[in-house]
Amino acid sequence: MGQKVPPQANRIGFIENWQSQWFVDFKTAPDYVEQDYRIRSYIQEKYRHAIISKVLIERIGGQLFVNIYTVRPGIVIGRGGENINEITDFIKKITGVEKVSIKVTEIEKPSLDAQCVAEFIALALEKNMNYRRVIKNAIARTMEAGALGIKVRVSGRLAGVEIARSEWFREGRIPSNTFRAVISYGFSEAIIKKGKIGVKVWIFIKELLTKQEQEKFFREGLYSIISSDKEKQENNLVGE
Repeated sequence: MGQKVPPQANRIGFIENWQSQWFVDFKTAPDYVEQDYRIRSYIQEKYRHAIISKVLIERIGGQLFVNIYTVRPGIVIGRGGENINEITDFIKKITGVEKVSIKVTEIEKPSLDAQCVAEFIALALEKNMNYRRVIKNAIARTMEAGALGIKVRVSGRLAGVEIARSEWFREGRIPSNTFRAVISYGFSEAIIKKGKIGVKVWIFIKELLTKQEQEKFFREGLYSIISSDKEKQENNLVGE
């Protein structure tokens, strides 16, 4: 099972939380799901070069909260916040909600975020860079950032060959069936002259051994672990 579904899917309710959080009746739920999909697609497609990892959506009463995690927050915000105003107007138009709050969060360590790594690889492939060199550099940066393992799969007409194929690149370990293991997963597509190249990335970051760690990760997500590890490193440097 761990090899056939995204790692987040079979960890929801255990250490992973939903990226859309709201409660409605069965008749309204399909409309909310469609609206969330359109919001995410609009943001990720229009601001692709900002390297967006995920978009969290929360609805409380008559308010809608959107949290955008990105490597380049300046691109998403725009000059004087003009891009935020465009996103707000789009959300109001498709949802009918008047109170919309948008927050942009900068990702401190994109090398530990699988979606960011997949986007970096896809953008590099669109520039006709050698795919093996790009992937090996991405793997090296991820392992240097503190990951315990990484796995990358690229599929398509690699290097412009006539027959499509898939290639795997691995370093370290990826315990897919260990539910307490924090595994970041990302997928992106590179659009080239010969067609599309799919990029999938799995990153094993940490194993949550205690109940307190699991509960904190469930509440705050991946970036709570990355920030806490960074604080520990800074404290060690101060102590030395």
